[in-house]
Amino acid sequence: MNSTGLGWLSAILSALGMLLMSPVALGFVCVILISLTARSTNIVSGNVLGGAWLAITVGLGVVFWHSRRALQGKPSARVRLPRAWVLAAGFGVCVFIGVTMTGNVLTAGLIAPPLILIAAAIPPLAAMAWFAPNLPDALSWRRGTVAFVGGATASVALAFALEIILPFAVLVGMLAFGNTAIRGAERLLSEVIGGRGAQALTSSSFVYAFIHGALIAPLAEEIVKPLIVLPLIRRLERREAFLVAAFAGAGFAALENILYASAATGYWAGLLIVRGIGGAVHPLGAGLVGLAWRDLLRREHHAWRNGLARFGLAVGLHALWNGGALIVFALLGAQFFGKPPPALNLLGFSAAGLVLAFLIVLGLATFGVGRSVAENTTPFRLRVPTSFETQFTVSDRAVAIWALVWLALVVPLGIAVLRALFR
Repeated sequence: MNSTGLGWLSAILSALGMLLMSPVALGFVCVILISLTARSTNIVSGNVLGGAWLAITVGLGVVFWHSRRALQGKPSARVRLPRAWVLAAGFGVCVFIGVTMTGNVLTAGLIAPPLILIAAAIPPLAAMAWFAPNLPDALSWRRGTVAFVGGATASVALAFALEIILPFAVLVGMLAFGNTAIRGAERLLSEVIGGRGAQALTSSSFVYAFIHGALIAPLAEEIVKPLIVLPLIRRLERREAFLVAAFAGAGFAALENILYASAATGYWAGLLIVRGIGGAVHPLGAGLVGLAWRDLLRREHHAWRNGLARFGLAVGLHALWNGGALIVFALLGAQFFGKPPPALNLLGFSAAGLVLAFLIVLGLATFGVGRSVAENTTPFRLRVPTSFETQFTVSDRAVAIWALVWLALVVPLGIAVLRALFR
């Protein structure tokens, strides 16, 4: 599809989206204004969702404006995001002020929701700023905006549809074969982390959530996130293809963070902090799969082999992150219903602390991998003699030393924090 066709397609779809969403957006404005008279802190969740709907509607308007400018032949400026550390500082400020505001009935419905929205969107944008800090000419605002809004709308809708259809097969399998396996796993885990932790990790609700979060969601989401940029991605060089697809993943992650925060208004700050550690997971996965699609569409040499490697890496990182996060919240939840048992540990360490430390290392690794891919987007080479001949530019020994240092630093920190919180 040529640039004119892409411009018309983008303009038509964004205009239709605005027409469909604008009446509901106006309704949310009225609801938010009325809720301000309720004098209650329970209105935060609804106002966060209403604010998200308004933001998406405005985002579609921005896409329509960019599409018109493209059809008129007007150029677009290059993406220049703030430094990643500036965005991280802004995230901390939004979370701190938002927590303060949610406890005040006068400001809970008006000031806290936009701060939560901003805090939810910052981590994936910080990942993009980290991926390409010195590449101002790699991506235009037009393409970045279209990808971001498309990831937050079309990709989320497609993922939602897939994640409704696929779990039915999982439920059938659990009903047929799950009970025996769950009982065996509970006996094994009770010897390792204690009875309360074993019960938390083998309850039917957790098993279903774990299968959904660590298997179904990574597969479905990594497939659909870059689809919105397929009409564009074939025409791009590798670096721009990676960044465009990563922006779609950033939009997906921003809306997902908002949905989680709106459902967990009592502990939204802690949830966003944990998800902020993995702020690069969605952009990196979408960028890798976008590169795979780009090579397939252009019939590059070894496109299928390299594409499967990229897709497998994206799904694997996503599955590790989702599974680890679920285990952390399950183990911490086991301690919320009474005094934590002495056996809730692994080799003398808190099991939740160990998994949290693993998540921190994994989250930092995704930031590093994303930057390496953005700076060196050569194809995968699956032969690995003494160093990674993929997007990575460091040796196996350097990776091992780096991981060991971070584990040595982060595990005690994670355990200390958890002990201080739940003493």
